[in-house]
Amino acid sequence: MKKNLNLWTLAGFLVGPVLGSGVVLLPPLALERAGTGAFSAWVVTLVLMGVFAGVCAALALRFPGDGGLTAAVGAAFGDRYRTLCGRLLAGAVCFGPAAVLLMAGRFLAEIVPQFGGETLGAWLFLSLCVGLLLRRVSFAGMLALVGSTVIGAGFLLGSLYILFFREGATTLALTAPSPAAFGETLVLLFWAVIGWEILGNYTLEIESPKRNIPLAAGIAFCAICAVYLSIAAALPRIGADGGIPSMTDLLTPLFGRFASPLLAVFGMLLCVCTYLMVVGGVARLAASMAERGELPRLLALRNKEGAPYRAIAALGCVHGAGLLLSSLSVLDVASLVGIANGLFLLNSLLAVAAAARLLRSPAVRAASAFLAACFLLLFALADRTALLVSVSVLLFSLKEASPGDRVAVSG
Repeated sequence: MKKNLNLWTLAGFLVGPVLGSGVVLLPPLALERAGTGAFSAWVVTLVLMGVFAGVCAALALRFPGDGGLTAAVGAAFGDRYRTLCGRLLAGAVCFGPAAVLLMAGRFLAEIVPQFGGETLGAWLFLSLCVGLLLRRVSFAGMLALVGSTVIGAGFLLGSLYILFFREGATTLALTAPSPAAFGETLVLLFWAVIGWEILGNYTLEIESPKRNIPLAAGIAFCAICAVYLSIAAALPRIGADGGIPSMTDLLTPLFGRFASPLLAVFGMLLCVCTYLMVVGGVARLAASMAERGELPRLLALRNKEGAPYRAIAALGCVHGAGLLLSSLSVLDVASLVGIANGLFLLNSLLAVAAAARLLRSPAVRAASAFLAACFLLLFALADRTALLVSVSVLLFSLKEASPGDRVAVSG
């Protein structure tokens, strides 16, 4: 197979989805909850993110293939847990991207109210993203690189302008958080850590993976740190009259009346980048599971561009069904996100637990074990629907498996 992702397209492919909608939603919430401790909470979160990124990169190099980190989970705990990990990730991607599409449609409706609302916009973005996924992955990687560069530069420039060039800036009067409030903020910000685990599903399409995977992960992590830390430092200096400033307030001093539509454009780009990387990665996982007979064989078929087009089409149909249910008020964004987050967390928990068992470095093993505890805590705080769906997938997979499943641990 021809390698399609180079160092920079892979780095861009990582930045957009890891930032995701969190870069729009989380900084004001952290400032509201943690006050003067918000910046410290971001520092702790980004340290944990760096550990998680390093663990995912190390596992992706050691277990390359379309199956991604499910291969590492299988090596650590056996085939049934590999299957469970794949089902958790596939299940999450049956729900979460529909919410991403609805958010993209909402951003579009803010710019063009006459377009027809968020649902029609979501259908438009679904068609666009499926079409992009059917092309060679290098094309989506280049789009993600351009999009993430524009987004990162916009937020960074807006923040730096407030920090260094804005005259007469007023700092918000914030209070120090209680230990409980600081802990709650860390739990909230830990959602920003999720996203790196999809890296493993693209290893077969990366040029010089031993060189480019760690370098791209490092470049993406540094870029994400620069964006989040600059935003966290700048927000308290805006001094909004209405209380906690929004991300529009962050962009207004530099971009003026264009701040609101610019934020909507950033939101749409982030949603598209997230959809492309996550759905593309899980389509490759589904193709690998189909090749092993764990899913219908037809999902393993690829087009001349190397894209698993049957798996992409199947996921697109599932997301279309999610949009239809949303339009009928059966599901909403909150329920879609809640279910997806519960499944993503269990999948990530299995991945870091596998790293704690497989990787040789004592420091990395300890860090992986700590991350596993954090993911478990977040999963315990998930809403009831997410817990019910996640536990159902868990029980179904483990009950279906035979008691004699192989466990292979490589040292």
